Amino acid sequence: MEEVNLKPGSVDNPIVLKNKHQNTKLTQKHLKNSKIYIHRPLLQKYTKNNNGEKGFSFDKAPDSFESFTNNVISNPNLKPIDIKVVLGLFNILDQISAGEGVVFICSTNELVYQYYGEDNLEVHFTNMHTADIELTPLHELISKKLNSKISNDSLNKVLIRLDSFHYINVTPITYQNSELGINDKSLKKGKAYLKFIEINDMMNSKCLEKIWI
Repeated sequence: MEEVNLKPGSVDNPIVLKNKHQNTKLTQKHLKNSKIYIHRPLLQKYTKNNNGEKGFSFDKAPDSFESFTNNVISNPNLKPIDIKVVLGLFNILDQISAGEGVVFICSTNELVYQYYGEDNLEVHFTNMHTADIELTPLHELISKKLNSKISNDSLNKVLIRLDSFHYINVTPITYQNSELGINDKSLKKGKAYLKFIEINDMMNSKCLEKIWI
């Protein structure tokens, strides 16, 4: 009998990608518990309603070409460090993977890579895609790109904001977020030392310059 690889991100136990856009199932689940699910809270909070009662929708925004930078610098709600990091990250992803997502080290701890994915440092996802682990920690890559030191803790806080504004999509590489572990309610939420980060392509193909508030 063939042995099953239980490591998060392995072929046998792929990572469940975070939903890029509005999640109908999550919305319904929250409604059953008399709660409201807000997808990308900061994006919804700081954009004009262009979709009736449903708030902001990328589908209703005007089309644009290579508008990522303009959608960043036109947002009055971003902090200077947010702007630097997201533009630096956009450039890094373009250089490393031609704009595709990458698994980054988002920790100062020494990692045991054998605990993740396959032996070739490749992480698998439930959509059948794969991504390599970048061996240089993200805070070092960003610090070098910006020519200014940023701590790992500060960077992780910025990543949360950028994800909430939907400039990026951040998926934790943890057992709790794997196909075998995601429905196990007995598991406590663990720290994500590795994160799959990708650019939201609609931030590059839609114009939000006049939609920010």
